[in-house]
Formats: sequence, C-alpha cells, structure tokens
Amino acid sequence: MKAIAFPLLIASSLLLGARLPAAEFKLSGTNTVVKFIGTKKDGHHLGSFPKLTGTLSVNGDATQAKLQVTIDVGSITTDTEKLTAHLKSPDFFDAKRFPEARFVSTGIKPAKEGYLVTGDLTMHGKTHAISFPARIDFVNNVPTVVCEFILNRSEWDITYGKDKVNEEVQMTIEVKGK
Repeated sequence: MKAIAFPLLIASSLLLGARLPAAEFKLSGTNTVVKFIGTKKDGHHLGSFPKLTGTLSVNGDATQAKLQVTIDVGSITTDTEKLTAHLKSPDFFDAKRFPEARFVSTGIKPAKEGYLVTGDLTMHGKTHAISFPARIDFVNNVPTVVCEFILNRSEWDITYGKDKVNEEVQMTIEVKGK
C-alpha cells in the first residue's frame, strides 16, 4: 500500500466503544464536497467535483464503517473556465475516456489524531491503495467525515506539465450523512 503524505489538520474525535445502529447514508453533491488545490510555480487553482454518488454504511462504531464514492470526473469545476476545460482533456483527466473516479474503503482504524481510512482509489484507468487521516463524528447517529490529504497525480499517469504544475494535489473531503 502506498503511504500518502498529508498535512495534519484533523482534530481528534474518537468514538470507540460507542455503539451505532446499522444505517446506510446516501452521498451526493448536496451532502458531500470533494475539493482540491492544484499548485504551480506562480500560484494555485481551486477546484471541485460537484457530481458524485455513494454510500456511507455504519454498523457498530466508526471502525466498522464502509465508504464508497463514485465521482463524475466531467463535473470538475475550477476558478478558471479555460483550466476547467483543460483538466477534462486528455492532457489531464481525459474525462471522455475515464468518466468516473471511484473510492472504496477497505478499512478504518483509530489513529493518533482521529482515524486512518484505507481504500482503493481508481482514477484515470488505474487503481492504487491509499490511506488518509479523517475526523469521523456521529451526532444523533448522523455521521460527518472530514479529511484533508495529498494525492500525487503522477501515480495515476496524470503527468501533463511536470515542469510547470506540481504533482501533489491537496484534497479536502467533507461528508455529512443524510
């Protein structure tokens, strides 16, 4: 499994021992936010993937949760219309050829600061195991998940502009179960 470096901005919120009823929460662009920051030598750009579907299933405690998310890559938006079009092109995501990115969790375990989520990320025709820190809270049996981590886009063969665009992309994901 590849380790992913990440800035630790996640607060601790362990709920081990607290029993949670079995439930499945539907995820969509209305209750789940997937944002990113891409950087280059002379600045950065903000973006997001507003169209997605998925589920967060819980049964017991946070370590028993299962997360799966499918992102519509063609829904990508950025702070620049020209960049948005370029990111959809074969130079980057090749959204026509690879219309979806998918994450499926394979494990959640307690970590020093919250939890460590492990799973398989399929993007651009390649699947890699990743791990990232998360804060997982349950208030009135409704889950919220917040995570921030770094992905190296070249691991999925997204290598355009290597000398101009940084390979590391900061990801932020926020989920509020419904």
